[in-house]
Amino acid sequence: MRSLLQLARCCVLLILTTVLCLAVPACNGKPQAEDVAVLILPTSGAETFSPAPSLRWTPVAGVKDYRVRVAKDNAFTVDLLEDRTPIARYVTPKGLAPGTYFWTVAAVRGNQTGAFSEASTFTVLPHQKIFPVPADADLETMRRIVGEAAAQAPAKVIFAAGAEYRVAPERRIFQLSKVSNLELDGNGATFVITNPTAGFIHLDRCDRVTMRNFVIDYDPLPFTVGTVQTVDLAGGTFTLKADAGMAEFDAPHILKTWLFGVTLDSQTPGRMKTSSALVVGAGSALTRDGDLITVPLGNKDALGAFAPGDKYVQFARKDVSELISAENSNELVFLDNTTFASPASHYVLLYCSDAKVLGCRELIRPGRWFGGNADGVHVRSSEIGPWIEGCTFEGIGDDAVAIYSKGIVILEKPSETTLRLDLGFFTLRPGSSFVVFDPQAGSPVAENLTVKAVTVVPASDRFPAHKLVEFSPGFSRNVVTEFTETSDGNHENDEKRHEARVKDGWKHFQVFDRSAQHHQFMVRRNVMKQVRRFGVIIRAEDGAVENNEFIQNSDSAITLHNEPFFWRNGLHSKNILIQNNIIKDCNFSLSARDKGSINVLIRRVSSEDQGKTWKDIPSEWRGHQGITIRDNSISQWQQRAISVQSANGVEISGNRIETTLQNTLGTAGQYGIYLENVSDAKVTDNTVEASPFLTEAIKEVNCERVIR
Repeated sequence: MRSLLQLARCCVLLILTTVLCLAVPACNGKPQAEDVAVLILPTSGAETFSPAPSLRWTPVAGVKDYRVRVAKDNAFTVDLLEDRTPIARYVTPKGLAPGTYFWTVAAVRGNQTGAFSEASTFTVLPHQKIFPVPADADLETMRRIVGEAAAQAPAKVIFAAGAEYRVAPERRIFQLSKVSNLELDGNGATFVITNPTAGFIHLDRCDRVTMRNFVIDYDPLPFTVGTVQTVDLAGGTFTLKADAGMAEFDAPHILKTWLFGVTLDSQTPGRMKTSSALVVGAGSALTRDGDLITVPLGNKDALGAFAPGDKYVQFARKDVSELISAENSNELVFLDNTTFASPASHYVLLYCSDAKVLGCRELIRPGRWFGGNADGVHVRSSEIGPWIEGCTFEGIGDDAVAIYSKGIVILEKPSETTLRLDLGFFTLRPGSSFVVFDPQAGSPVAENLTVKAVTVVPASDRFPAHKLVEFSPGFSRNVVTEFTETSDGNHENDEKRHEARVKDGWKHFQVFDRSAQHHQFMVRRNVMKQVRRFGVIIRAEDGAVENNEFIQNSDSAITLHNEPFFWRNGLHSKNILIQNNIIKDCNFSLSARDKGSINVLIRRVSSEDQGKTWKDIPSEWRGHQGITIRDNSISQWQQRAISVQSANGVEISGNRIETTLQNTLGTAGQYGIYLENVSDAKVTDNTVEASPFLTEAIKEVNCERVIR
């Protein structure tokens, strides 16, 4: 069944790409005969153990919306679920109980719904093998039971309802490899992890694994929060008192994994303080005087944002485990889980296609001032993007949703049709499409290249182990790398040089896999509030961010931009719909300068002193394409409500923009809609109602063919 699904996925992506390229509007905005969708997956009569299979069909040219019906009878009257989606994919938001289901799709053009497709069926299978975990199970016992279930899958593990399991794993509670059709049902049980550096589960090369109904917390917590007592700008220090119930700042587990902190608002749990630094690099050389802790902070700009009474959170997230992680896996489902803390990111999905995160909650437990340490859902390089719906992300230490790919370091270009590529973040395979990107120019060197063959090459005195990629068509331009020196005969020195060169790869040409670009991703009906940094940061294709609520997130609520520095996160986005979102009081940290609550930008790295120091600046490449921003409500913003740069083919329409706030970010100008280096844009029917501080409702800089 897996091979057939993989083949079908490839077919879907090919069909999707072809249709998007050829799409033209139908006549008069009315449904046409060719508007009937053709259902693709699941194939009629298919069976699955997943409670949330992706429903897919061929896109209808020019259509921006579809109606989907799912029911237990062909007449669509029994347990009917009816919903809409703007992309040719749908996932039921709460999962499905075992049983046979009928489904059908109709294209919506304007206000008119076309004919529904012929119905298709699929069956969600019940698990016959059930493995209960008793309420008094210790770590060894529950690992044994889960291991037995995994070995006999298809199977289901059910934990005791309402139980509390206190466990202290060294690295994580569960680790599963090469498992398919397994369900882990927490049944409302609470796991209290007493090692603050450990995670919950890691999945490797697993398919159709479901994790649902778990509650997860930590004791002690992997962070601590205190209240600022005094600030000494001249001495470069501030003093703190740990809040009740929090670990002391000099507790061993805090000092061992000390990383950075954030200044918090004194009134609202989780919210960063306005005009404060996104990263406070406080030192860990603390001094204690009774219950007061003095913390060194050499950055006077960051220290200047501190005031007595502020809250401060210190993250203990250095060299710790992710809470829930997976790699090289397919069709994973995370459903109705609640977490109150995490040492690092909550859900980390690397090279995982068609994953779903549904109805999950990342919350600040009452009585605390913060939640988890890092990202809510972190997704790297998936062919079929994640579907994230109905979740709450509250008071977490990094982006609520981050979707991206990594730049692959180029070691050498032996010929016009071959490249030597580092193994790190390598995802290419025969048939993959890729681009070669110059981060200093901020633009591609070559695009639309297709992999013909991949060969593993062992380490030599010149290169580390790597892969030789043959591709077409060829290109003649040289690529810039640091792999130019020859060996001095010392193998240990070779290894150190290789490691240093790869580490500095962000400065030089990179490869981005455009086939693992999260096609048909969906982020909808979520609440993201008091999040440090971004609500959603997207680098993807053919997806949507819709009907979400963003409240008091420190930086952009929604942003499409690459990160060309050390992370090499990118690259550009195509055919993205951002609609019907509510955005309130976001984008107020010092790093929010020159960005919008909705933000679109391509960045490049630049050095003005021969590489001694680097910064990132906007690129002249209009790489983002087909971006639609419509019918969003944006209120209480400071500098820019919507900012679009480095883009071609943009629609900004029907947005409601209002604020009474003055721009406090230290930069001139306040604009409802800001356009720079944009071509072929349509900006219509937007409402901008702002305070007397508004500089201009719509600002254009270096733009071409903008219709207003």
